[in-house]
Amino acid sequence: STPWRTSPSATRTCGASGACSACSIPAIEHVLDDLISAHAAVTRAGFVAVDLYDGCVIYDFAAQRAVLCDLDEYRPGPFTVEAERLPGSTRYMAPEEHRRGARIDEQTTVFNLGRTIRLLLDVGDDERAWRGTPAQLAVVARATREEPSERFPTMTALASAWRAARP
Repeated sequence: STPWRTSPSATRTCGASGACSACSIPAIEHVLDDLISAHAAVTRAGFVAVDLYDGCVIYDFAAQRAVLCDLDEYRPGPFTVEAERLPGSTRYMAPEEHRRGARIDEQTTVFNLGRTIRLLLDVGDDERAWRGTPAQLAVVARATREEPSERFPTMTALASAWRAARP
């Protein structure tokens, strides 16, 4: 047996020209369930997501599964930003990740996953073609509020809200 898996349908790209726009909503929702559950486990282990973006996930929508990779920036948390900003894609980053001296904690990971939900359930990079439900969009809106104190307090709370919003 080999230590790796191969899948002809796996991809690392999503967005306007990526695999996500052609996938069924249920397949995307299933993958999001896994990503949210994985990040709830990450935060329970005392870590926070840093530099999470679609390239950190290998998507296999045909098998309805995702594999996380390139998580070398995840750190024990909470911690304080010591540089001008943290590494990462601005499309996924919380406002505090751009500020020296800001606290990075579980609510930062909540924001990152909120952006992940938004970007996977939207057809294009300009975020004008939402394909999820209004309840799911409300979960995204709360998860991605600018002020961390206005977001879901934990990944477990985000996971519960996401499950409740699923059709």
